[in-house]
Amino acid sequence: MSRLVLVRHGETEWSSSGKHTGLTDIPLTEVGEHQADELAAMVSSYEVDRVLCSPLVRAVETCKRAGLLDQAEMVDDAVEWD
Repeated sequence: MSRLVLVRHGETEWSSSGKHTGLTDIPLTEVGEHQADELAAMVSSYEVDRVLCSPLVRAVETCKRAGLLDQAEMVDDAVEWD
């Protein structure tokens, strides 16, 4: 059985305050880094065939901490809308 798993980046300073980040390239907070680290354990049981990642720093760092960056395809269209 196939599964599609969608993951949003970890917390940023703006997302924690409810502010829309859009294309602003801001990093993860310490909480966001911890969330991304926890994601690694969650996805470790999956057989992952494909990973698509936004090139924004918060998404790349989430992907890296989740242990998926080596197989990720950077997709310019995988960003939030303004």
